[in-house]
Amino acid sequence: MMKNKILFFALGILPFAVFAQPAPDAVVIVNQSTLNGFFDAIGPVSGTEPYNVLGMHGDYTWTVEHAHIDLKPDQALFMADAHIKIGGFSYGSTAKGDVEVKYHPETNRISVKVLKATFEVALSIFGKKIHIADVDVSKFYRPEFEFAGPQPVQAKVEVALPGDKKKMVYITPFGQLMKVEKERIVVTSQLKFSDQPPGQ
Repeated sequence: MMKNKILFFALGILPFAVFAQPAPDAVVIVNQSTLNGFFDAIGPVSGTEPYNVLGMHGDYTWTVEHAHIDLKPDQALFMADAHIKIGGFSYGSTAKGDVEVKYHPETNRISVKVLKATFEVALSIFGKKIHIADVDVSKFYRPEFEFAGPQPVQAKVEVALPGDKKKMVYITPFGQLMKVEKERIVVTSQLKFSDQPPGQ
């Protein structure tokens, strides 16, 4: 009975030993608080638009504030508080949208872009909801953020050797991986060092 328990324990830890990944050579972390500092600097955004629906016409005014990006595992969301005034009424809503997070190995750039952030403008007439418009405020939260990724600045380093000799060491990044985690974006890379140029 004891042998079976020991065997089960050994098999249980085997996958971790077989599939363990090497630690990355370079890591760049972009915190959620860093992204949201940009939105804090923008502050509230307001606009006034005309409407003409079912014979009703006039203007509505909206204000968006407390904009922020919410980073979750494999997901990035944009959210903000929206305040709407229309036809003598005012109410609150929420602007919601998706955020595109990408790593571009060819330029070593991490980009974060608000794709869409909408809220509904509506009137309530005798208890019936009348849709007026969908307002997309994503254009006010651009241009997109860009951060440097985990690649070295130089692709090669010249090393001085005895006797006035020199040797070139080439640095090649590979295995780049980006993950959106809770409250942060993590980009990792492996680095290969060689005395031969890449491809040789």
